[in-house]
Amino acid sequence: MPGFVRKILIFITGYAWLLLLAGPGLIALSIYSGWKAEGDHAYAARESLQSVSGTVTQASEVTVKRKRRSTKKYYEISVQPDTPGAEVRKLRIDYSTPQQLVGNLIDEKITALVDSSDNSMVYQVSVGSTAVISYETTKQRLQAEATSSAKSFSGAGTWIFAILLTLVGAAGVWSNRKLRAAQEAHLAAA
Repeated sequence: MPGFVRKILIFITGYAWLLLLAGPGLIALSIYSGWKAEGDHAYAARESLQSVSGTVTQASEVTVKRKRRSTKKYYEISVQPDTPGAEVRKLRIDYSTPQQLVGNLIDEKITALVDSSDNSMVYQVSVGSTAVISYETTKQRLQAEATSSAKSFSGAGTWIFAILLTLVGAAGVWSNRKLRAAQEAHLAAA
């Protein structure tokens, strides 16, 4: 084999370790998605949520565009807490909530249950004693999203692709070692 072809193959197979890691990574993602969809891992428990009370000063629709053509939309409300001198809190409401309902919250005194570890996502909004957005509805939506994600990652095709990636990566690492040994032997003979 000519030397320049061997060098090209050494360069290409030098990245085979990425495939070797991608296979088990895809399997781990599939297992994690399944774990999150089972039980109560998709949502935060009511006891762990933070309560925010105050008056809604504004509401807006936010669109976040990502690199890979995916966009995420949500509503953001600004809540002025009841305590004097407190900073305005920005809370996220899922986009599946009707826009009119979010708009009607402006200038209302609300109490919200918020997951501060998840970008201040709102689980429940109450105006007075009436729950406008209920915890149960949010919980069901998050569970459905986790189940949908788990279905997309847990198919047999994903596992076969992950195993194939691992095998191709292992073959690439092995051939890279053989090509490097042949290159060193060729250089030593010259």
